[in-house]
Amino acid sequence: MIKKLVLIIALSITLSANLDIKIENLLGSNTYNTHKNLINFIFSKKSDYYQNGKLNYTLVTQKLSNNNLLKLKYSSTKYIDIEFKLIGEQKKSLLIVKDILKSLGHYYYFTQEAKYEKNKLLWKIKLKTDVAINPLRLSQSLDKTNSKILNIIKEGSSKFTYVIDFTNSKLAKVEDLTINNDVILKKPIKPYIISIANASTLNIESHTGNRWHPNITFYDNNMNIIEIIKENSQKRSFKVDVPTDTSYIKIDDLYSLTNLRRGISITKE
Repeated sequence: MIKKLVLIIALSITLSANLDIKIENLLGSNTYNTHKNLINFIFSKKSDYYQNGKLNYTLVTQKLSNNNLLKLKYSSTKYIDIEFKLIGEQKKSLLIVKDILKSLGHYYYFTQEAKYEKNKLLWKIKLKTDVAINPLRLSQSLDKTNSKILNIIKEGSSKFTYVIDFTNSKLAKVEDLTINNDVILKKPIKPYIISIANASTLNIESHTGNRWHPNITFYDNNMNIIEIIKENSQKRSFKVDVPTDTSYIKIDDLYSLTNLRRGISITKE
């Protein structure tokens, strides 16, 4: 009984110290120290912010946002330094991060460095913006891909490091052919991405009014390209064999996405 009590106390102390460090990293030392009493009050029950032994950044950032502790706006547009440390398969993790940046309105950046070391993809960018990346919206977006923030480190006002675990990640906002046998897709704003399983053949119908020239890419679960099919001639109906180990398919037009403006229908066999 005594040993169990000691373990509970030790765990509580560890969670408390870890949470304090992570919040200070996220807010920066100046903001953290200025509002330390409020932060201690808000996060008085530390265990509520952990899930399966890991800090739940969505809950933490939601609390910070609700209490107006996330200061994101800059007085003017500036360049800030961002470093992503992405744990997991590099192609898929980088694709997910880039899609999330776009969804958050961050389009203007350039890569300073990209390298893979010690099971992490290190991606450093210069981001032109008048507002910092919103950690709450970032965490919410990552939740949808089954990816988790492990740490956010703010240094000064214009340098940030994001450590993110993509070990069990999946692509978000993809059309689903893993359960359904057919799907009807409307006018695309970007190439269709379809999640697929248990199919040997796909029959793709281009709707009336299109001028579709098939450009189809098959990917495995880590977004490595398995096969690419391109057709110069216009197709109304197109049947393709699905390569082994395919998890995702991208469907585009060889010349212009507007050639698919009427949408398509896909049936798996």
